[in-house]
Amino acid sequence: MTRAMNLVTRIRVMSEGILSLREELSLVRADLAALQDTTARTTAEMVRRNDDVGRRLDDVGRRLDDVRAAAGRGARRGTLARRALRVVFLVHNKDAWDSIGEVVQIMRSRDDFDPIVVSIPHHYGGDAPPKGEGRVHRFLADRDVPHLRLRKAEQGWASELIHSLDPDIVFRQSQWDADVDPAFTAENLAWTRLALIPYEMINPTRNVPWDEPAVDSALDQHWHRAAWLVFCANDDVLAIARRQTVTGGRQYRAVGHPKADALRRTVPAWPLEGAAPSRRRILWSAHHSILDGWNDFGLFPSTSDEMLRWAREEPGIDFVFAHHPYLAGVFRRPESPVDSASFSAWLEEWTRLPNTAYWRGEYAPVLAAADLVVSDGPSMITESQVLSKPTIFLERDGHVQFNSIGEMIIQGVHRVNDVASARIVAESILSDGDPLAEIQRQTTLRLFGEPGAAQRIVDVIVREAADETARI
Repeated sequence: MTRAMNLVTRIRVMSEGILSLREELSLVRADLAALQDTTARTTAEMVRRNDDVGRRLDDVGRRLDDVRAAAGRGARRGTLARRALRVVFLVHNKDAWDSIGEVVQIMRSRDDFDPIVVSIPHHYGGDAPPKGEGRVHRFLADRDVPHLRLRKAEQGWASELIHSLDPDIVFRQSQWDADVDPAFTAENLAWTRLALIPYEMINPTRNVPWDEPAVDSALDQHWHRAAWLVFCANDDVLAIARRQTVTGGRQYRAVGHPKADALRRTVPAWPLEGAAPSRRRILWSAHHSILDGWNDFGLFPSTSDEMLRWAREEPGIDFVFAHHPYLAGVFRRPESPVDSASFSAWLEEWTRLPNTAYWRGEYAPVLAAADLVVSDGPSMITESQVLSKPTIFLERDGHVQFNSIGEMIIQGVHRVNDVASARIVAESILSDGDPLAEIQRQTTLRLFGEPGAAQRIVDVIVREAADETARI
C-alpha cells in the first residue's frame, strides 16, 4: 500500500509539473505572437522582449529536463521486481569485449539474471553513417554468444528496441555518448539503471580537458553521473573518483577488472609461423594519439623508419607490429603527419622482411607470446605488466601528465625518448633479464588484486539490487 501511495504521489507531482510547463509555453507563444506585431514597437523594445522570451524558453527547457528526470526516477522504482534481473549489454566495440564478456557468461549461468547482449553500430565521435555492427556480430557469433542485432539500417528502431526489452540495468561499453545512437545516451536512458565497466583497465593519466567547465573525462562524464553503478579497478581509482567527480564517487565500486583477468588467462600465439622457439620476440605497439591536443602519446611518425631499420638490422629477432584500432582513422585526417598512402608504402617495406609481421587481430595472445614490448601507449604499458612482460616505453615529450596511478605504472617500465635508446635497453633485457620484474609484480597486485573481478561485479549487483528493493 505504501509503494502504491508513493507511486500515485510521484505521478501527481509529475502531472502538475507538466501542466505548469504547458501554461508557461502558452504564455511564451503569446509573447512570440506579440513580437510579430512590430508596427507599434521600437527596436529597443523588441530586443528587450526577445531577450526575455529567450530566457523564459531556456527556463522551460530546464524544467522539462527536471520533469523528465523525475519520470525516469519514477520508472526505475517499478523495476527490480522480476525473479531474474534483466541486464542489457549494448556492444559496439569488439576490442572491449574482455571488459564485460566474463560478466555476461556468469550471468547466463545463473537463474537470478536474464542477460541480453545487443550488437549495435558505432559512431566514434559522430562518424556518419554508423558502422561496425557486422564486425561485432561476427565476433560474438564466433564465440557462441547469443545476441540480438541492431543493424545500421535499423538505427531508427534503437529507442523502440531498448524500450521493448524493458531492462532493469543497461551496460554500455563506453562513457562517450557520441560513440553510439542518441537513443543510447545517458539522457535518453535515464528511465533505467545505467552501469559501466570501463573499456580500459585503468586510467593512468591526468584529466584530458573535456567539456566546459572541464571535467575528468575518465570518471565524470554524463554516463558516469547518471550511472547506478560504475566499477573500477582499485581503491586508488575510487579515491580519485571521490575527490574529482560531481557525485563524490558514490556510485563507484572497487572490484578489480575483468580485462586483467582475461589477460591472465590468455593462450600465447605468435603470428610468425615456423619461427624457431629460441628466437627472441618483440611486440611493437603504436598508439593513435599522433596529433596534438588529445593526450599526445603517439610517436609513430618519428619512430616508424627507425623501427624498420632495427628489424632489418636484427634478422635474428622477430618483430610484430600492432597498433591502436583508431590509428588507421587518424591517417585519413587531413592534419595527420602520415597519410594512408604513406602508411601503406611503409607497411609494404615492413612486411617484406622475413622477420616481421603486421597484426590486426586480438593483441592479447601476441602480447602473451612476446619476450619484450615496445610501446608509446599508456594502456599497453599497463597491460604488458599484468603478463610480466619487460616493457620499453617510448615517451613523447609533452604528453598529458601521469596521475598518481600512472606514476606507479611507469616505475615498472624502461622510459626512453628514441628508438636508438630502446635498442640498447632491449639488448640488455634480452641477454640479462628485466631488473624491473619485481616492481611489475607488486604494481599489478596493487592495481588489480587477485583474479575474480567479474564474479565480484555480479555479487555487487545482486547486493545493490536487494538493498534498493528493500528501500522501495
